[in-house]
Amino acid sequence: MSIEDESYPYLGGKVKDVMTPDPLVVLENESLSRLIEVFAKSKFHGLPVVNAEYDLVGVVRDTDLMSIFARKEPASMRFRAVNDVMQKPPYVIAPDATIQGAIMKMFADGTRFLVVLDKDKCIQGVVTSIDLVRGIRWKKH
Repeated sequence: MSIEDESYPYLGGKVKDVMTPDPLVVLENESLSRLIEVFAKSKFHGLPVVNAEYDLVGVVRDTDLMSIFARKEPASMRFRAVNDVMQKPPYVIAPDATIQGAIMKMFADGTRFLVVLDKDKCIQGVVTSIDLVRGIRWKKH
């Protein structure tokens, strides 16, 4: 008998249970060469973008960076810094949000990456679609 025959999946827990705390961030005025270096050296597909005061101002995904090279004209010549390619407004969620709520938000926003902000709008972490999959639990029938 397989696990599927005797139990069923459900979502339990909160975003804070599965998020990556204290994420790597990039500055909005950081050069694209630096951003390329960060993505190349890390396992991340998206990063929060902050200003000089460390306020969240956007998110940048590897696909945002790649999109500048997916054009006929040399668009890469027009883009110089992270703020030229980042997504605004950033996709955010609270740490106490449910995992199911985060999944629904990701589908509604068309993203696989959310920045976790506390009530004071301080960055607490990031949560990705694979983090949310890790929140799936099994219940006996």
